[in-house]
Amino acid sequence: MNTIKQIAGLHFFKFLFSACMIFSLIACDFEYDLPEEGSIEDLTPPEANFTASQSDTNFLTYSFANFSGSATTYAWDFGDGNTASTRDAVNTYPDEGTYTVSLTASDALGKTDTFTAEITIVEPPVPTAITPEIGAAEFQDAAGICGTGDSRDCWRISGGSIHQTTSDGRNGTRGAKFTTASSNSPRVSYQAVTVSANTKYILTAYYAIQSDGDSVRATVIDGQLDNFSEFANAPQLGQTAGTTNDGKGNFNRVIVEFETGANGEISILFDSGANASESYLDDVSIIPAE
Repeated sequence: MNTIKQIAGLHFFKFLFSACMIFSLIACDFEYDLPEEGSIEDLTPPEANFTASQSDTNFLTYSFANFSGSATTYAWDFGDGNTASTRDAVNTYPDEGTYTVSLTASDALGKTDTFTAEITIVEPPVPTAITPEIGAAEFQDAAGICGTGDSRDCWRISGGSIHQTTSDGRNGTRGAKFTTASSNSPRVSYQAVTVSANTKYILTAYYAIQSDGDSVRATVIDGQLDNFSEFANAPQLGQTAGTTNDGKGNFNRVIVEFETGANGEISILFDSGANASESYLDDVSIIPAE
């Protein structure tokens, strides 16, 4: 009898053990080491690649665009002692020269690939500054000039009375004449020009006055005007008044040295203010400063 009980108990234990094994297999959570995004196990190892582009504002600074495939981590060596671990990178080099840049791309399985390239850094030449062409700079009338043949049409601005022209210009040629303040509203000569940004220039013109206390004023404006009424509040790059009275026909030089800002759009304006006598202007030029 005891033997039968022992056999029955053994069978029951085997049943319980088998059930537990089956239950364990069903309930077991299987965990996998899945490759991180961008990395494919055993099929696609990483491939490192990048391109480099020079900054428009600082020739020593380069941006590096990462085109690596199947990689999750990156190690940059810029060849000047600087390193980075970001996907894309920016580096500013200490000086001109040739540098070997390397990028090592790795995946989650520890596989790596390295791509190297040389970049040669040379300071770009300073571009030649624009020398603006001033329409009717000598105030000479000619066929086709300013589209009409009338030199004054190069110098007009809405809201302002244009200068007169005269045969009493410098060296016996034609020039501009500003009438006295009492005879008419103040005469002005205005022209918009384009120059190089962030560049030093020299505006030169020749003037003649006939009374002490009179003047011819030269102004360089930062920007371009639509109406003379804007002149009073316009930002200026420079202004000089010629006040030497050597009489009619005896011209002196007025100079305005100025530096342009980020905008190369400027304008020049000449006026005589409240002069007691007629005054004259001729031979206007703008050249880059050496």
